[in-house]
Amino acid sequence: MQLNSLRAPVFLSLSLGSLLLPAAAQAPKPTPAAATAATPPAPAAATKPADDVGAEGLPSFLLMVPGGSVEMGLSPDAFVAAACQAASPDKPQNALKVFTKQLTDGLVRSVSMLGRRKVDVAPFYLAKWPVKNKEYWAYVTAKRAAKAKIRAPFHTWRFGCKDDYEAKLPDINKEFPKTENAPLQYWERHGADLPGKLIDDKGKPIDDLPVTFVSWRDANEFAGWLGMRLPSEAEMTRAMRGDGTHTWPTAVPGDAATDVYTVELLKKLQMFNSRDQVLKPVGTVQAAVGPFGHVDLFGQVWQLVGDLGYRPIHGAEVFADEWKKLQKDKVGALLKSPPSWRDDRVVAKGGSYLSFSEPIQLLIDARAPMLTIEVFESLGFRLAKSLKPGYDMLFSLLRGSYNRNPFADQQEVDLAAQIGAERYELAADGFPSDYQAISFAPVNWLSKEKNADLAKLLDRSHTSPLLIGTLATTSALLEPKAPAGLYSVLYRKEGVPKELVDAIKLGHKELKQKAKEDKAKDEPAEEEAGPKKDKKGNWRDITSRFGLTEEDIAAKDAADGNIKFVRIDGIEIPIKDACFLLHSNDGKVAGIVTAPNAKPAVGAALAGTIALGADAKGKAAAKLHFSLPLQQGGKKMVEVQLHLLLDRDAPAADKPWRLPK
Repeated sequence: MQLNSLRAPVFLSLSLGSLLLPAAAQAPKPTPAAATAATPPAPAAATKPADDVGAEGLPSFLLMVPGGSVEMGLSPDAFVAAACQAASPDKPQNALKVFTKQLTDGLVRSVSMLGRRKVDVAPFYLAKWPVKNKEYWAYVTAKRAAKAKIRAPFHTWRFGCKDDYEAKLPDINKEFPKTENAPLQYWERHGADLPGKLIDDKGKPIDDLPVTFVSWRDANEFAGWLGMRLPSEAEMTRAMRGDGTHTWPTAVPGDAATDVYTVELLKKLQMFNSRDQVLKPVGTVQAAVGPFGHVDLFGQVWQLVGDLGYRPIHGAEVFADEWKKLQKDKVGALLKSPPSWRDDRVVAKGGSYLSFSEPIQLLIDARAPMLTIEVFESLGFRLAKSLKPGYDMLFSLLRGSYNRNPFADQQEVDLAAQIGAERYELAADGFPSDYQAISFAPVNWLSKEKNADLAKLLDRSHTSPLLIGTLATTSALLEPKAPAGLYSVLYRKEGVPKELVDAIKLGHKELKQKAKEDKAKDEPAEEEAGPKKDKKGNWRDITSRFGLTEEDIAAKDAADGNIKFVRIDGIEIPIKDACFLLHSNDGKVAGIVTAPNAKPAVGAALAGTIALGADAKGKAAAKLHFSLPLQQGGKKMVEVQLHLLLDRDAPAADKPWRLPK
């Protein structure tokens, strides 16, 4: 990483150039996430008017970005022209001859934007500003109050709590001796236990400055907490460029003469003078406003997007074709090799207040790649929201750690089929004071078998419960109880297989006989030839697979082979009714939900629905109805119903929930 000598020595600047070159990790190596959601945001059904801000109980800081197409990436000619302007703004034609190194560096650091194509973007909401320190601090405070381990941003400790920082310097130097960024590394390791305050090194409040020192993973967790997500790169580009085709921010749409880089751009973005090359309260720079009213889109902080992976904007084939064209240009030929694409990287856009030294970073299509765990002084993010209630909470949670043990190979969460409901409580400033939601998405298929038979799959669910989908809820579930959280949902048919019935009969008979013999003798009788076996093997092997003990088998009610329950992960699963099993992130079944009378059945494809009502005690009752493919690549659909009871008051006229339209 590149150290910024204009800042305190523990602060790192986010240089697009440094990120494209080999760099040291900014934190301990992460444990790979169990899963990440690769499905793009689902398209909305209809466009909402742009002036309908804060409607439907949504936070007022969300502004609509109308659906439409957006130009993404640069053609080889436009890319070369922009690079020459950035290297030599007064005389771009001299860049190749006079400023060869600057030009080459700019090309290397920016070539990933190569390739110009139109991309369709569905309407969505985007926060008017990047997330502020005070907004992120509300999250930290709430999480810590709930006893969660969470880091406050580095600067809130380093400068906000100087006394604590200075008191820990001996520990920092001992733990990271002769390490240039020792305080930052100490924070990365111990940040969850460190205090923080929203003041800078001079004691001034930083509430309305964009939050920084937040990783991609942290940003997704925060977004999910608010029922939102990070925007995709296409969405960010749409918010920046709108319906225009311009290359540089502040250009007048349709006026090519203004679409060039000069130092005037730095002045407009208030980063020309050294006193302006600092973070500013959101909304300070008028020239950084996008076509739909969003502030600080350029030159404030780099802003993370939700896409996982650093890849060509329009795919490998498009990039390869454009690369060939670029190599035929004298300037383009300075590039000796294409970028190293990495699936473990993410991208940020917009440049930052430090981009004055590398103005090519201010291009609308500029991209800065980084690790999902990295944090920087000049890296922030803003929130996006889909029109579908509950979609974004599930989307963001799936970007973090998600236990995929119940999933088969190539089986994924089908976010396009997501259904959900949500409700915001808003504080006086329009920021959410509470968020409640329930969100479900089915899997993309039930079976990988070419000629899958639903009846056989349901029969096998006795021993191998059938994965149905993924559920996220902010409220605990009732009857039976299960905590709020993220779950894989599996279906188990009522009853037990015949082999278990036979094993229980045999086991009960043997244990009963042994009990009689033991009672008749002073000492336990020795088994003559080991345990008896049925035709399919030792009965204990079969009953143990269903979590049953000898005590269960010896019970009087088990004489005829019947039993009232089986156990999975130590939880008793009643066999009288079919049920849904909630498989939690710790890899165990955390709860069960009795299935409605309507069993899964082959039927027509249908759009998923969710209805919220009240039970007899006034609790919120959710009824979900959806379908999913029976087999991979097949056309047969299976219709499923799932009913959930939430430990929360039912919706009321004065407290409505957002539901799908």
